Order: sequence, then C-alpha cells, then structure tokens
Amino acid sequence: MTSRFKNIIPFSMLVILAIIPLVLGIGYAVSYSFGLTGVLNNGFTLAHWQTALSNKDVLMSFGYSILLSFVSIVLCVGAAAFLAFYIGDKLQSGRLSYFLYLPMAFPALVAAFFFFQFLSNGGFLSRFFFQLGFIKTIDDFPNLVNDKYSIGILAAQFFLTLPVFVLLNLSIIKNENIAALKTLGASLGAKRSQILFRVTLPVMLKKSFPTVVLFFIFKLGTYEIPLLLGRSSPEVISVITVRKMQRYNLLDIPQGYVIAVLYAMLVFVLLTLSLKPSKINMNV
Repeated sequence: MTSRFKNIIPFSMLVILAIIPLVLGIGYAVSYSFGLTGVLNNGFTLAHWQTALSNKDVLMSFGYSILLSFVSIVLCVGAAAFLAFYIGDKLQSGRLSYFLYLPMAFPALVAAFFFFQFLSNGGFLSRFFFQLGFIKTIDDFPNLVNDKYSIGILAAQFFLTLPVFVLLNLSIIKNENIAALKTLGASLGAKRSQILFRVTLPVMLKKSFPTVVLFFIFKLGTYEIPLLLGRSSPEVISVITVRKMQRYNLLDIPQGYVIAVLYAMLVFVLLTLSLKPSKINMNV
C-alpha cells in the first residue's frame, strides 16, 4: 500500500463521515428556511427570514448567547492562567489533581443537575446556610438557578471548562519554556507581576487563542445546561431553535431552521476571521 493511498483513506473517511453530513444538514436547513422543502413547501419565500429577523426574542437570543459565552470564557481563561502560573505542576499530581480531572468526567447534563440541586433555593447550599442560622427559612436563600444574571449557567460551564484551560496552559508553559523566560525576567529585575502580565500571559493567550475561539463557539451551541439552569426569556440559541422546531405551530418550524442557518453563518465567520487550520492546538 503506497503512502499516497494511505493518506487518501483518512481524508475520504473525513469527507464521508463529517463533511458530507454537515453540508447536507446545512443545505436542508437553508432549503427549509426558504420554503423549498418541508411541510410548508410552497416555493421560494423570504417570509420566514423576515419573521425571524423581526422577532425580538430571536435577536435577544443571539445577543444573550454571545454575552454569556464571552463572560464564561473570560472567567475560565483568567482563572486557568492564575492557577497555571501560581500552582503549576502541583495540579497534575497528588490530591489536587483530583479536583482538576474530576470535572472532566461529568457529562453536561449531570453537571447541570448537580448545580441545580446545589444552587437552587431549596438545594444543598440554602439548607447549609439555614442550618448555620444565616437565613430564617430555606426560601430566604436567593435562587441562583433560572436567575436574571445566569449565575447557575456560568457556574456549571466554569466547572466543566476550567480544567481544560488549566491543562492547556500547563502544556503551553512547558512547550514554550515559560520557566526559563520567568527566570530571565527575574534576573533582569522584573517583578513577579511584571513577569506575569508582560511575559507569561501574552505568550499563553497567543498560543491558546485558537482553542479559546473554538470553546467560545462550542458554548454558543450548548443546550443541556442553559435548558435546565436558564430562564425562559431570553433563551440561548440552541434552546430557542429546538423549541421552535418542536412547536405544534408549523409556521415556527421554518423559523427554527432560519436560526440554525444564522448560527452556522456566525460560526463560519468566527472561524474564518479568527482561526487558521495550522494554528489549532488542542495538545493538552
């Protein structure tokens, strides 16, 4: 078997199992959104797009999803950089490593149920404060799920994503020889804060940027955690898309496909502007 033939096999599998289904799925969504297929197939129309783009809930959904994903990523990246810089290799061995690797074993749905039971005003945390006498009744504890500020969603996403970025930063510190750069900076009289903000963080952010963008896109499309821990309004993109596709009103189904197409376009734009295939590095 020639080397050229060996290279063709994995590429063919990628095309058959990934690219073709993706193209067909997006093509079907585009056709449905323009009225070219589906139960309301009456020929080409822009009515579904006009209705979706004029819907306040749809526009709020995109803005809310982008803001929520941005805040979640910023919190995770900042905390991961702090832990990797100040604790470092201690997180990869010993008892501390359990706290790092354990969240990676949690499915998103399990994590959502865990934080629902932990943060709700009838959950573990409220009962704990009640037993300590800080609140008179369990209902006095603020409900941190389905809340205005999406604290439950952010907490669950932070729990699941932080270990990935910590491991990524530890890998970058090792591969880019950050320790030597820190030693060099210290020998030149730089303070620890200067080394952090002028040497370590710039290198870590530059190398991890493609992965950060990928996780930002991933969080835009998450479903289980926002469904259980989020409010009914505004909804994230994935929740409002599924809700419209499952409505009994057939006129809502094409709008769901419109939202799906808009999300695909947003993802494509982010990937085109932010990433190059050769820069993607998930070696953690």
